[in-house]
Amino acid sequence: MRIGLTLSSRHSRRLAGTLALLASLLTCGTSGAARFSNLYDAMVTPDPNAPEAAATELALAAVLVRVTGSRQAALDPQLLGLAGTPSIVTKRGTYSEGRTLIGFSPRLVDQGLRSLSWPVWGAERPLTVLWVAVDDGVGGRALLGANDAPSDPSQAMAEQLKGIRAELNAVADERGLPIALPLLDLEDLSVVTPSDIWGGFDDRVTQASTRYRADAVLIGKIGPGVLGTEVQWLLIRGGERRVLEGAGVRDGLDTIADLYAADLGSIGAAASTLISVLDVGSAGDYGRVMSYLESLSVLQSVNVESLERGVLSLRVDARGGAPVLERVLALGGVLSPATGGAAPSGAALAFRINRGTGR
Repeated sequence: MRIGLTLSSRHSRRLAGTLALLASLLTCGTSGAARFSNLYDAMVTPDPNAPEAAATELALAAVLVRVTGSRQAALDPQLLGLAGTPSIVTKRGTYSEGRTLIGFSPRLVDQGLRSLSWPVWGAERPLTVLWVAVDDGVGGRALLGANDAPSDPSQAMAEQLKGIRAELNAVADERGLPIALPLLDLEDLSVVTPSDIWGGFDDRVTQASTRYRADAVLIGKIGPGVLGTEVQWLLIRGGERRVLEGAGVRDGLDTIADLYAADLGSIGAAASTLISVLDVGSAGDYGRVMSYLESLSVLQSVNVESLERGVLSLRVDARGGAPVLERVLALGGVLSPATGGAAPSGAALAFRINRGTGR
């Protein structure tokens, strides 16, 4: 991504010295949106008797699902034909049990998707914390945590929890979703119990989720039903509660992947947008904002137009234009949309710096 400075002569002298100092802050780390690592890599287990091209196509299908946000992408013959694009494969490695890791060029994959009018969903994605309560049907209930609990109610419950965790992690990898399962330490368990999940005490769950600094909370209840195991999913995002359709373990993650991709995916070329960041009162503020913007794949370029009276004005080229840009920039806790008509004249979007720790 290109970051530049395009100031009028009226601003240039006043800001030249200041921006020289601030530029040095671009190398410092900052909290930001959750990123799904290795978005363009896929581990597959191909047929050992099939040609190498078959393994490449299988891996590309997995990558296409993540990058477009649509499971239908894996079935599109034109998209799968991108596997034959020269230099699109950037890495290939063989692992145990016949597994093969194949990596693809992000530039060529994105270019191919746009040429075929498919959306591109960047690596910056909402972080979702999952609170899942499991009922074994014989009186035992437990919460699903990030790791095996030191002592579970029964061996059968422990195995059930392990299987659910493995399935959720596999679906998250398949759909390209950053997720977090609670630690279930004393801090968590002092706030949330399995009974709270089953009883619908969502406020207790959102309270316990604060420490994970997630963008959304997904609550699941898994238990025996008439036709076998049934699941109920509730998504809490931006203060809104939404009951999700589907009664399977993977249905909750599939649904939120579809929702997120619809919000954050973009079709077509980048568009120029003028944005303003308010309350930039120090070199640290400036460095934090610019470092965050530099990390975002949705931005192709960022140019500073002015920094005056705490208002940083930036001209950015962003995939998806202002609607997608606003939602992406709000991820991760660095910036929040400014409300109440705060946008300076000419700016399409205005944000404020969050003074919390961010992610």
